[in-house]
Amino acid sequence: MRERVLAIVNLIAKYVLGAEDAPINEQELVAELMSVGFEAEEINDAFSWMESVALQLPGEQDLAGAPLVKPTYRIYSWEEQQAISSEALGFLIRLRAMGLLTDDNQEEIIERAVRGAEDPIGLQEMKMIAALTLLSKSNNLWQREVDCFMENDWARIYH
Repeated sequence: MRERVLAIVNLIAKYVLGAEDAPINEQELVAELMSVGFEAEEINDAFSWMESVALQLPGEQDLAGAPLVKPTYRIYSWEEQQAISSEALGFLIRLRAMGLLTDDNQEEIIERAVRGAEDPIGLQEMKMIAALTLLSKSNNLWQREVDCFMENDWARIYH
């Protein structure tokens, strides 16, 4: 059922984003969705979900109950860019975007990388620094995620 609700949300988003043959009002949109096989309850669930997301205020929780956090963006200094390869920086950005690193963890990893760098830190070295930093803080809390990114198995992180 969840997949069908997400499919409805996707279709509604396409209509809202400017499909030329989009229904003019909500009733027409509902009729269109029902004509392609969706049930009224599924359509209602999709609209309810979209409304709850649209009305969420900062500090509220997401659908999984986790606190909503506004993403932060880090600007790397010239020294950091010289000390860390672009692949390694991309890796850090990816970990942060996936929510695997907090701002503090990211800062600690960057500090460790820059402090010990004679040559630019490569991807494998950055993975090791990130793994050691996360594992030192958590007593196996991050073991699965560390195993996933060390093996480049990004899909397994989400499952």
